[in-house]
Amino acid sequence: VVRLAQWAAETGIDLVPRGAGTGLCGGATPQNSVVVDSARLREIDVLNIQSKQVVVESGVPLDQLNLNLRSAGLFLPVIPGSHRSATIGGMIATNAAGLHAVRYGRMADWVEDVVIVNGKGQVQCLSGSARSNSTGWEGITGMIVQATLRLTERPGNRSLTLLPLENLRELLDQIDSLKTNPALSAMEYINPNAAVKVGWAAKHTLLVEYHSADGEIKDPEEMAIIWGARESLSARLTQAGYPISEDPQIPPEAQENILSWLTAQNIPVFGHIGVGILHPRFLPDDPRIPQLYRRVFAARGRISGEHGIGLKKRQWISDEMKAEVQILKKRFDPDCVFNRGKLC
Repeated sequence: VVRLAQWAAETGIDLVPRGAGTGLCGGATPQNSVVVDSARLREIDVLNIQSKQVVVESGVPLDQLNLNLRSAGLFLPVIPGSHRSATIGGMIATNAAGLHAVRYGRMADWVEDVVIVNGKGQVQCLSGSARSNSTGWEGITGMIVQATLRLTERPGNRSLTLLPLENLRELLDQIDSLKTNPALSAMEYINPNAAVKVGWAAKHTLLVEYHSADGEIKDPEEMAIIWGARESLSARLTQAGYPISEDPQIPPEAQENILSWLTAQNIPVFGHIGVGILHPRFLPDDPRIPQLYRRVFAARGRISGEHGIGLKKRQWISDEMKAEVQILKKRFDPDCVFNRGKLC
């Protein structure tokens, strides 16, 4: 990777880091670029059970890592929808959130340090506050090659409750009280337009999981069926003609307004309502997508809660973010070797 970066700087050709290619905004899409695939960076180098930390290369898939950690009773609890194939490097680059974000937060909360090859062909270890120069920046500061990650104990007890409600306001009113339970581990929302795609009633539905016996459903097989339905939503909606997935992050005070608008437009929606990240699904080139963005901006939300900006949304980023990108590029990648044209 070092030699590639040096060659790219000399020739003016740009490099595009690639993990599993599960991103939805074009962050790993080449534009007459050389793609640097992390598929061979799959070593799980050091596991320290006492400190609950592991050193891994960037191409390690999340599910493979967690399978290897099972015997130690540990896991990395950031579980995006693409967890079967998503790589550690890609998850750091997008600052992934996912199904258990309401309890465990984002990838940045579990990264101790990151090793990158920057645009000058230098190997840098970013730790402490410097981690933020790589986490969530979609590879524009360099290619992630290794990371030290924090881990946590696997939950011993799990249960869940499924709450289908006719009234959206009633559902939203329950969220704050549900969040007071320290055993809460997931809070997923499915709107009526999406619920029917998995055979559920056409209602506003909350899927609430606990790392305790507080939920109504405790049978592992029944829980697996419900989670399987939730995790199948993306594929089912694609098959039903809604392939475009958005990921706005909406503040609580604006959720009723935006969700009511989406539901009235017959747009299927699901997502991590506990942290305000929603996944409305659209037809290709749907004119309601920019309408959604404008509503989110008006509500002081973010048009990307976890998918990233990439190529797809770069024309929508703020002047402040553009300025931040330029500062980072000047410091880490002055010749614009990595992910040229992404984010800005």
